[in-house]
Amino acid sequence: MELIVISKPSFFEGEAALINQLFESGMERFHLRKEGAEKHEYEELLGNIHPEYLERVALHQFHELAADFGIQRLHFPEAQRKSGQHLLLRSSEAQNLSTSIHQTNQLADLENFKYTFYGPVFQSISKKDYPSVVPDGFRLRNPEGPKVIALGGITPEKIDLVRQMGFDGAAILGLLWTVPELAVNHFKKSLEKCQTTDPM
Repeated sequence: MELIVISKPSFFEGEAALINQLFESGMERFHLRKEGAEKHEYEELLGNIHPEYLERVALHQFHELAADFGIQRLHFPEAQRKSGQHLLLRSSEAQNLSTSIHQTNQLADLENFKYTFYGPVFQSISKKDYPSVVPDGFRLRNPEGPKVIALGGITPEKIDLVRQMGFDGAAILGLLWTVPELAVNHFKKSLEKCQTTDPM
C-alpha cells in the first residue's frame, strides 16, 4: 500500500533538512502544500531539497515552478478541478496529476487524474473541526477509476483498517508535523505498516 506525506501547512526552521531525511528514510511521494505561501518561499524550500528527490515532489501551488525544478507531479484541489484548470495543461505537463474529493460519487469525474485523496477518513489530527466522513462498515469500491488515498487522522495503528476499507494508500500529515522531532520515527512506523502484506 502506498504512503504519501503532505507538508506542514506553514513553513518552519529546518524544514528542508527534515524533508531530505524523510526521503532518505524511504519517502516516495511528498505533497508540498502551504497555506497563504509566497512564491519565493516555495522556491527557497524547493531549492534546499536535494535535486535527486525533486521528482518525488507534487506541487499544490505555483505549478509554474514545476519546469524550473524538474517536477512532474501537480495537485489540483477540488475547487481548481471543478473549474477545469487542469484541462489547460499541455499534454507534456499532465502526466502525474492528483486531486481531492470528499464524496465517493465524485470518483467517476476523475478520468484525468492518477490518484485522489479522500477524507477525512478518521478525525483529523491537525484540524480538530474536521471529523470523519466515513460511515461505519465503509468499503471502497472503485475498480476502474484512479487510485484512492485515505487522508485524515492516519496513524500507524489505523493503516490495517485503511487497507481493509479498500484504499490504495494512506496520506499522513498531522502525525508527522505535530511533533516534527518525531517525524522520521513516525514515518518509518507508518511505512513499515504500509509495506506489511495483508494477513492471511
